[in-house]
Amino acid sequence: MNLLGILLISARPTGDFQGSMTLFLTIFFAISVGLLVFGVVLFKKRAVWIQKSITTYGQIVEISKRYARDDYSGRFPIYFPIVAYHVNGLEFRREAETGLATNCEIGQEIPVRYLSENPYEASLSDKNVPVLNPTVFFVLGFLMLLSAIILSLLSH
Repeated sequence: MNLLGILLISARPTGDFQGSMTLFLTIFFAISVGLLVFGVVLFKKRAVWIQKSITTYGQIVEISKRYARDDYSGRFPIYFPIVAYHVNGLEFRREAETGLATNCEIGQEIPVRYLSENPYEASLSDKNVPVLNPTVFFVLGFLMLLSAIILSLLSH
């Protein structure tokens, strides 16, 4: 208890400390720039993935039926199709990452986009990319940058 009191007292600045707003804005600015840079990296990674990927068609070979945790009565199943697609004579299987509310049929064809160097890395849609979407990082980074600029203008 005594050591904790000493540590708490020693962490407080003595005298008039005016650097907290500047320090806060600098950290806020650094985080916003980091988010924007990470968004740009993800955007470029998605573009490279799309450029190097190939679209083909696969067939649903199996359907996994699951229920949401809050669906205690089991009235609203979610269907996760497992799709088989062929690349260079080899068969690859991929389960959908997001479930479908409607039942799909075995044998139905679905577009598959796969990476040419690694056919295991695939997406069960011609528009979906398995790289994290950078939009959230752009929006958060821009909002944090804008608020840091506004706060710095208001503090002077």
